[in-house]
Amino acid sequence: MKKQLFACGLAVVLLSLQAPVNAQSTRAKKAPEPETVELKTKDGVGLTITYFESMAGKDAVPVVMLPDWKDARSVYDSLAKRLQQPGEKDSYPSFAVVTVDLRGHGDSTKQTLPNGNKRELDAAKLDREDYAAMITQDMPAVRAFLRDKNDAAKLNLNKLTLLGSGLGASIAVNWAAIDWSYPPLAVQKQGQDVKALILVSPQWKWKAVPMQDALRQPGLRQQVAFMMMFGKRDRGIAADVKRIYGQLDNYHPEPAAGSEATRDLVVLPADNALQGTKLLKEAGAAAEKRITDFLREHVVEKEHEWLQRRLD
Repeated sequence: MKKQLFACGLAVVLLSLQAPVNAQSTRAKKAPEPETVELKTKDGVGLTITYFESMAGKDAVPVVMLPDWKDARSVYDSLAKRLQQPGEKDSYPSFAVVTVDLRGHGDSTKQTLPNGNKRELDAAKLDREDYAAMITQDMPAVRAFLRDKNDAAKLNLNKLTLLGSGLGASIAVNWAAIDWSYPPLAVQKQGQDVKALILVSPQWKWKAVPMQDALRQPGLRQQVAFMMMFGKRDRGIAADVKRIYGQLDNYHPEPAAGSEATRDLVVLPADNALQGTKLLKEAGAAAEKRITDFLREHVVEKEHEWLQRRLD
């Protein structure tokens, strides 16, 4: 079903945030306790993450969650636990989730410089180079962690999903574009792992992190499933979502008539002005249901084979 979302007449798939409807399923195992891990970026930042190990082994879809500016990874605890440990009537498998404190946020506030000096990182004082390093340094460190878990048969890196809010959405899109820019190798898989992006209150240009160039990456805009959630009463965010949608629309056609599939470009406007994690919190179980349905159809049920990454 298509409805008019924007006053200018842009038609999008409108899926209302309504109460979840559970399907029959059984989850008998108890998920492992979340594990706090400190990674080290190549430029010396101690990057803190929480790892929610899946119970699905190498079939598990990994979901990396990136918070908004001045938020910490703990804002995603509820959603991460819901994905890791499905309820008895949920219709999706256990996901492997990583929540991340990007540099300058949460517990990721210390950097060791090449000369041995220490630098304190404060989200309010980050500069353009710091934001760029979130893409070029923080995300590769997270990927290296996931690669090791992939090779230990704990997840399938070839089904990687990124969920970001505000700043986190911008980092997710830009790093996904880099991931899709790597050409395939004959002997070893590199890149092209990101299969879905869930963007909460995305902005066309978040301060020093624009999306324009990233959205031009052919693999990203053609091969990756997108979901965007936002409060439509915020005209600025609504305009940004419209602009992002316009970059993707032609590459995500409606499924053929009679098909049971749903479109892999989904826009979920809430009838309020809330954004980011406040929006997710307000929507609660309804938002979680939409996210799990989207992931089940466009990532879990897709054929992306598990591959060993390190061959040495």
